[in-house]
Amino acid sequence: MNEHIRYVTGQIQDADTLPALLTAAFYGLETVERATALLAETTPENHRTDCDNALTASVDAWWALSDAPTWSSPGHSTPAELAARTSALVLLISQTLLQAANKTSDPADRIACLTAVHHAGRVHDALKEIG
Repeated sequence: MNEHIRYVTGQIQDADTLPALLTAAFYGLETVERATALLAETTPENHRTDCDNALTASVDAWWALSDAPTWSSPGHSTPAELAARTSALVLLISQTLLQAANKTSDPADRIACLTAVHHAGRVHDALKEIG
C-alpha cells in the first residue's frame, strides 16, 4: 500500500487543472478505500469499528466525488468508445503483469500476476461485447 499512497500523492501534487485535480483526488480516494479495507481486515478487534467507519466514509467520499460533472463526464465518449479505451488499458495492464511475472523469482508473485491476467482477460472479453 505504501507504494500506492506514494504514487497517488505525487499525482495529486502534480495536478494543475480542475480535471487533473479531480481525477487525482478520485484515484486518491480509491487508494484510501483499499487501504481502509485492508485495515478493516487486519487490525485488532478493538479497532475494527473505527476501520469499518473509515471504509464506509471513504466509499461515500468516492461516490460524492463521482457526481462532479467535470470529472464524471466520460469525455462525451459513447459507451462503445469508452469500452474500447478501457479494453486497451486492460491489455496494457495484462502485458505489464506478464512482464512482472517473468521478472519475479517468487512463485506467489508469479501466481498472483498470472491469476490477475486471467481475470483481466475476462474483463477484456466482456468489454468486447459492448463495442
